[in-house]
Parts: sequence; structure tokens; C-alpha cells
Amino acid sequence: MSKENLKLWDKVKTPETKYTKKVSMRGGYTATSPQYLIMLATEHLGSYGAGFGLSTSEFDYSLLNEFRLAIHTATFFYVLDGVRNEFPITNTVEVVSKNGHVDTDYAKKVETNTLCKALSKIGFAADVYMGMFDDGNYLQEVENEQAIQNASDKDAERAKQAQELTDEFDKVIGQINEARSLSELEGLYKSLARKLKDKSLQLKLSKAKDLIKAKLEKDNAAI
Repeated sequence: MSKENLKLWDKVKTPETKYTKKVSMRGGYTATSPQYLIMLATEHLGSYGAGFGLSTSEFDYSLLNEFRLAIHTATFFYVLDGVRNEFPITNTVEVVSKNGHVDTDYAKKVETNTLCKALSKIGFAADVYMGMFDDGNYLQEVENEQAIQNASDKDAERAKQAQELTDEFDKVIGQINEARSLSELEGLYKSLARKLKDKSLQLKLSKAKDLIKAKLEKDNAAI
């Protein structure tokens, strides 16, 4: 995979967590603020309408009577390294609800949604669309990294995060020592293992787990 081709993607794939939110509809997903994506695109591509945008935007209402839908067809363009690029993108929007209510904002909503979908195709908020923000541990890592980047005193923020991890480590070790089942033990171990980068802490956690695992297995065998 060409790193040159991924240069823009790598810069914009991870949105700031404060501009994302969990949505419970459709099985649950993470949504990113459209205005934030436009701001991010402006930073990397130029102002809307000059560096990126929709050069064409048309609505097809042939499905309106039967399915209450309108089809939106657009051409998205962006300028990167002085070169203009573009591609077609299609979207649908419900114009009339089942109870007959007309959404008067449907055009604005679908154009915004189309723009965000187009930006996702060139890497914007890709981590969200790839489901990585649904991983609690990954999301915590991102939040920690962004907190350091945005802190006025980065060393103080690093020290704060290190202390929080130490406190969590001590707490989980205590819970591991009190674990009453192998499944509880495994859950406690996994809850912390992926957060640890320090090999000495990884080893200490593994030894604590193995010690209690051996005890639980011996107790179970004696029953």
C-alpha cells in the first residue's frame, strides 16, 4: 500500500472525539459533526466551493409517489496539491414520512450527508466509518493522545494520564486477586491488558493472572 497515496488519509482519518457522538438508532453507531468535517476539509483542501464541494447537485423524484424517496446525484470535487479531482456520488432521502409529513429540510439534509459521504471516501473520519470508534480501548487511546496534543502543559497531562493508569492497574490487580471464576479473571485481565504499553506492567499483570488462574483451577479440580 502506497504511503504517498495515504498521505491525506492518514492526516484526516481520526476526528477529534469531542466532535463525535454515539447514536442509538439503527443498531447504534458513531456520528461525526458535519460542520467539523467541513472545517477539517477547509484546513486541508481549502475553502468550501474553491478547494472542495459539490460541483453538480440534482434531485430525481421518480420514486417519490411509490417510496416517498428522492434520489440525489452529485459530483464531488476537491483540490489536492494543485490538482482538481472529482467523482460522482449518489444518495437518497425520505421526503415524505409514513404519516404524510413532508420534511421541508430534506434538500439541505441530503446535500450535507452527501458531502460527508464524499469526504469519507478520501479518508475524512475514516476511523469512525471503519468501526474503530466502537472499540472502547481504541477510543480511550485516541482521547488520551488528543488531550496531550491540546493541553497547554503537555508534560502535566502525560503525568496525569500515567497516574490514572497506575491507579487503574492497582485496582484491577486487586480485583484479579479476588476473582471467583476463570471467566471473571479473563474479563478483568482483558480489560487492562490492551491499555498497557510498559512491558514490566504487562508482565506483572500476566503473572498475577496466571497465579490466580492456577489457584482457581486447583479449587475447581478439588470439587
